[in-house]
Amino acid sequence: MCGITGYFSFVNKINTNIYYEAHKKIAHRGPDDEGFVYKNKYGDMIFLKGDDTTCNNDLVHILDTDKSFFIMGHRRLSIIDLTPDGHQPFGYKNLYMVYNGEIYNYLELREELIQYGYRFETNTDTEVFLKAYHFWGIEAFNKFNGMWAAAIYDNEIDKIILTRDRFGVKPLYYTYIDNNLIFASEIKFLVSFMKDRKINEKAVYAYLRYSLLEYNNETFIQNIYSLQPGNYLFFNKNGISINKYYDISDIADIDIEKVLDKSIDIRLRSDVEIGALLSGGIDSSTIVCKLKSKKILDFNTFTVDFKQEKYSEKKYVDDVLALTGYSGHFISVDYKDIINSMEQIVYIHESPVRSMSIISQLKIYEYIRKHTNVKVVLNGQGADEIFSGYLNDHFHFLIHLFLGLKIKNFIKELIYLQRKLKISYFNLILKCFSIFVRNFLSINDKYKIFKKKIELNDRKLKYKNYFKSYLYNQVFFSPLCEYLKNEDRNSMYNSIESRLPYLDYNLVESAFSLCDEQYINNAKTKYCLREISKKYIPKSIASRNDKMGFVSPQEIWQRLELKKEFDKVFLDIYKNGLFSFLDNSRIFNIYESYQKGEFDDWSLIWRFYCLYYYKKVWQVHE
Repeated sequence: MCGITGYFSFVNKINTNIYYEAHKKIAHRGPDDEGFVYKNKYGDMIFLKGDDTTCNNDLVHILDTDKSFFIMGHRRLSIIDLTPDGHQPFGYKNLYMVYNGEIYNYLELREELIQYGYRFETNTDTEVFLKAYHFWGIEAFNKFNGMWAAAIYDNEIDKIILTRDRFGVKPLYYTYIDNNLIFASEIKFLVSFMKDRKINEKAVYAYLRYSLLEYNNETFIQNIYSLQPGNYLFFNKNGISINKYYDISDIADIDIEKVLDKSIDIRLRSDVEIGALLSGGIDSSTIVCKLKSKKILDFNTFTVDFKQEKYSEKKYVDDVLALTGYSGHFISVDYKDIINSMEQIVYIHESPVRSMSIISQLKIYEYIRKHTNVKVVLNGQGADEIFSGYLNDHFHFLIHLFLGLKIKNFIKELIYLQRKLKISYFNLILKCFSIFVRNFLSINDKYKIFKKKIELNDRKLKYKNYFKSYLYNQVFFSPLCEYLKNEDRNSMYNSIESRLPYLDYNLVESAFSLCDEQYINNAKTKYCLREISKKYIPKSIASRNDKMGFVSPQEIWQRLELKKEFDKVFLDIYKNGLFSFLDNSRIFNIYESYQKGEFDDWSLIWRFYCLYYYKKVWQVHE
């Protein structure tokens, strides 16, 4: 688990001093070591050290080198093989690599490669990664079970490949400006080489209008892109080409519990202490309780707790701790953390965020870093997307049943959902209709805040099966990609690795093989996972129909404790504006209506507020 940076051009050389200063901006991703490889003026590949290099001190320092057409850098967070053998960049024959992530099945792949004649000098997954690529080429990516963002340079043919894991657990950004390919784990590195930072209007529109982040490969800064999940990028003298190496395949029904067990087991491979985030919901509780069933006796869990009982899940977490005997750490968050964290949050996340829950998560990781020896954390992220766990999933499921002419099941689910939500059948059907229509005919600029028309690319249905297409978009676009970015930034800012058992590709593919009734049954979401987990988790959690996760009393805080802070921000928006393509007077009027109780979209108010801080911190302009 680490951070990577790189520069490659056939035209322009990079000043290594400038490069190193930019590289330091991602030091938090790897506090244990750093290293570089570059090509000198004679065409030789040379390994270099930096200020924080902890081994190979006989290497030349990066600041003592000339300009170069090619350089790659690495920051190391030591998780597997804590010895100097894990130092990167890593070289093998004509290949040189920097890599961020973990390949959990590296032991099995190592044995397979040994059978093909490969010899190994270290016990790292890094060496397995590079030699697997040497042997299988891009097909190696489909053999990996893990999370990664990597860059591999082939010195023999002067070509580089960037690759990202199937679901985008690990980030990889790039820009191509002035014939230079620049890439890194975080945008902080890239903007160091940009003359200006122009705001991406489409990203602002998607965020304000639809609350979408990580909607596609674009970011909030023009000309900075995210390599999409399951993709790889080639760059040589002919330019850039991007291809997809992975897509969810259709497979036969598989024993979901068996696959989940294997996913958890393989993510316990570590040479440092492991803990888990525990929210009190089914997803994280299942992981923690299964650890107990695997005879793991001593374990630390971490939970956000709020003083307001309505938002506290402590009673559910206490039930899990009583059942397992594990140690529970409760981290308190209040409104003052919001005021004190906004500039830090948008700097860490490199974009506005959708809610205050991000701050809750950041506080958990800060606590873990400061008060424990835990370096790896298991997390329940991804279960809602692959098993169907959100409230809106009910409405998409009803649409699916209706379109498929499964009228009997449609009526049954409609009845159970009406009992669950206690709203009229007419309003339920109206909600389904509005969601369906919105898929094909969205209302541009619902609140009349944009001065120009901005178009977004619509996502197409992947399958003939409406609900599977919906889940597919949930996995490969927002919301999951957004949540994965949040998870990566909050954990890595505190030099902690987060592992996600529900996003093992074997489990995701198994989940996509389920039939309708295993997703939602009698208005119970994640029905398949519920049936598995009820054997392990407390009854109080197994029977829960509400959904919280790491929430916060955001709506209340915005109107009360944070009102003075919000007043200040929106008055500044009214006086000085956000961007010229926004109607800033209209934004202020909406806020005034909100504070009078005449406008109830508190989430939109938050997005204005957060965008204000993003502009302030990142100094973006039009």
